[in-house]
Formats: sequence, structure tokens, C-alpha cells
Amino acid sequence: MESRASNSVMTRARAKYGASMSDADFDALAGLSSLGEAVTFLRTRTHFAPYFEKLASDTSLSRIKLESAVRTAFMTEAHRLCGFEKNVGNTILKYITISSEAELLLDYIINLSQGTPEKMIFKLPSKYVSPTKLDFSGLFQITDVAQLAIYLRKTKFAKLATVLPKNNGGEFDISLIEATIERIKYGIVFNTINKAFPAETAKTLSEGILMRIELTDFNLIYRAKKYYGLSENYIRTNLIGYRCLLPLRTAESILAAKTADEALGILKKSRYAAKIERHGIEDVELFCKKAAIDSDIRQIHFSADPAVVLAAYLRIFETECDNIVKIIEGISYKMPKEEIIKNLIIIKKGA
Repeated sequence: MESRASNSVMTRARAKYGASMSDADFDALAGLSSLGEAVTFLRTRTHFAPYFEKLASDTSLSRIKLESAVRTAFMTEAHRLCGFEKNVGNTILKYITISSEAELLLDYIINLSQGTPEKMIFKLPSKYVSPTKLDFSGLFQITDVAQLAIYLRKTKFAKLATVLPKNNGGEFDISLIEATIERIKYGIVFNTINKAFPAETAKTLSEGILMRIELTDFNLIYRAKKYYGLSENYIRTNLIGYRCLLPLRTAESILAAKTADEALGILKKSRYAAKIERHGIEDVELFCKKAAIDSDIRQIHFSADPAVVLAAYLRIFETECDNIVKIIEGISYKMPKEEIIKNLIIIKKGA
């Protein structure tokens, strides 16, 4: 790939990062009292303007419509950036696509388990996820577990069929299903990254993903011990299972801890200590998300690798979109601004 093209990818990603919403923007948005006001704000004062223009004259606004506009913004911008230099972007776009597939598949199975698969008709993916080979229109019409298993066996998620209930009326183990989907997804992702990029680039890209997996697993362990008293063996079957900063011995000690507080104490003495010092860990789930984004902020500022910069920006942009979705939900449920704000991941551009 020509260096000029590489530099252009990084320049575009960093320019978009510079145009992202500030903490003052999030504060102002969270303080609004209606979805109509939120649409006006996003349409007139942010870089999301093109995606909310059609909603300006909509007289039947709903949370789903606004969240759909945010999802469309993320996928459209991701496609544009990744398509600008395909040698860099194609692999990252595959990661985004399979993540979207996995999210929709899990959402569908949860609805199927609750007897409401018809709700997924409102979440049919638009053309912006065109790289997918999954027939979501066909999937969302399935109401029978046996038919779902047949469908899955023809896809990259074939192994998922083995953890479904044996027949209709059987109990869905959603935690195990989610973990299985994630293991399939990440197995494909790491294999694709290692084939597509030089060793050093692949290592850096993989580390950003591995940390998220490791922290997701810790959050699961912590919650399982704190709220549910689940056994070590049951928790183990529901972990994704990759490590990043935690040596095997430390990871096993956390899993074997008798209580959530004991598990947290072990993490505080691990290589996550500096991140805990920086972000605090009163809310474990929020800490895990903040800790994971640290390396992306560093990479967007200092990396000279176009693939790494592009991936870092897209994760930051995804976080920005997640913040907006949380605010939209908060406004919809009439939550106080302070409650909405404390659940956001605000990224300081000068960090």
C-alpha cells in the first residue's frame, strides 16, 4: 500500500476523532427533556446531522427510531472509512460486520426464548450491513428451535446449534449461548487478522480486542459471585476465555475466589492496578469499558500504523454512539441528567 494512501487513512480517522462530541455536548444532550429536542440537537449541533435530518419532521418519534439512526450513522461511517483504503479497511470491516451479526443473532435468540421473535422485524438490518451473508429476513421468521438449528448449521455459527434447547419449550441458557456466539466470533476475527496483517500490526490489533474480552470475563465473574452465587465450574463454561494482561495463575485465582470482593482484590493487585487508580472501580462494568478504551485513545494520538489508527477511531466512535443511545434511553424514561451522565464513557480528546 502506498504511504500516501496510508497517511490519508490516518488523517481522515484523526479528523473525525477531532469532530467527535465533547463532554459539554453530552452534558447538554443529557439535559434535554424530549426526543424531539434530542433530534434537533443532534441534527443542528453535531456531526450526526445527516442521520437525523429525516426525523426532524417525524411526528411519531420513538426511542427505536433514534437508536436506529445512531446505528445507521456508525455503520455508514465505518463503511466509508474502511472503503477508503481497502488494504487496511476490509479486514476491520469484516470484524465490524461479524460483531453486528453476533449482536443481532443473540438479540433474536433472546426474543425467541421469550416467545416474541416477531419483535425482530423492527431490527432487520438495512443495506449498510450488506457484507453479511446471513439471511436475517429468513432467520427472524423462524419460531421453532429445530428450524433454528438447521438454519445455523449452514452458517459460520454452526457450533451454536449444539447449545440450543433440544426441543420447543426447552430452557434457553442465554449466558452459555452468548459465550458460544462470542467464542465463534472471536475465533474468526483473530484468524482473519493474523492472515491479513504483518505480525506486529496483528499483535497490536489483537491486544485491543483481547483486553475487552478479558475485562468482559472479569465482569461476568464479579457479577456471578456478587449477585448469583454461581459455582466456579458453571462460571467457567460461560467465559469467552482469552487473556491479555492477566497471567493464567492470576486469572484462575480470580475465578476460584470465594466472593466478588476477593476477586476484585486480586484484580486490584494485577497489571490493571494503574487503570483502577485512574478510573476508579466503584462500578465494575463501567470500569471495564473505560479501561478498554485507554489504549485506543493512545493509539489515535501516537500510532503510525494506519490499521491501528483506523481500528482505534472506530472503537472510539462506537463508544460515542453508545453514549448517545444511553442518553436517548435516559430521556425516553425521564431519568435525571445526573443519572444518565454517570453511565457514559466520556473521552477527553487531550488524553
